[in-house]
Amino acid sequence: MRYYNVVKEKISEEEEQQYWSEFIKTGSLAAREKLAEKYIHLVKYVINRMLSVSHIESEVLDYDDLYSCGVMGLLSAIDGFDTKREVKFITYAIPRIKGSIIDELRSVDWIPRSLRQQVNRLQNAFTELEGQLCRPANEREMAEKLGIEERELQALLNHASRAALLSLDEVLKISDDGTTTRSDVIPAKNIEDPRDHIQQEEMVELLTQAIEALPEKERLVVVMYYNDELTLREIGEVLGVTESRVCQLHTKAMLRLRGKLAAWQQDLFV
Repeated sequence: MRYYNVVKEKISEEEEQQYWSEFIKTGSLAAREKLAEKYIHLVKYVINRMLSVSHIESEVLDYDDLYSCGVMGLLSAIDGFDTKREVKFITYAIPRIKGSIIDELRSVDWIPRSLRQQVNRLQNAFTELEGQLCRPANEREMAEKLGIEERELQALLNHASRAALLSLDEVLKISDDGTTTRSDVIPAKNIEDPRDHIQQEEMVELLTQAIEALPEKERLVVVMYYNDELTLREIGEVLGVTESRVCQLHTKAMLRLRGKLAAWQQDLFV
């Protein structure tokens, strides 16, 4: 595979449109390469954001592996992009680059079983306790529920942050027009089945309500990270807390959201 220059190719908007037209009409590999060079910086951008919340260890999958997967996602986005739709290529490409990387991480099963067990334990505890309280549980209540000290809970949250890479990407995807839709949590047997579309709408509505019900700081972290695309460090500066604390808030938010979606999924198939 060719490793494209990570420096953004400086081509004019008019030149870019010419490359798109040439590629779509003739399948020109030279035009495809120019487009890839124009947008290759998106691969590095996506990887850096993913690494900021996951702490992937280098011995599991190194940067070159992630970069290679990201390039494949970028090329796939170029191949599938429809210039007639009123969607920016960046909006279309970023989820596909990220999806390509996540698919590779899933294929190598990079999350240890012990970590999965910890995440499930935390998620189940959040779900059960908040079902009893009918409100979001705080860290003191969570620690009591688990029979541990608050500092031990924070250590667990820090450890669980490695699994936060998949976070909302396990249950969401971004559609071609940039809106949030249901992902592959409930595989559709027939995409044209009206029942499947109803399930999609229900999941989006549930997720919206679940995000709105998060404690304020966790909700702000989710909005700023996924919607405003701020880094954890930038979010920390806005909230006046450390980057490590933002990572904990993000992890707690993901545990709460995943718990609610898992319960919804279970009720759906009962």
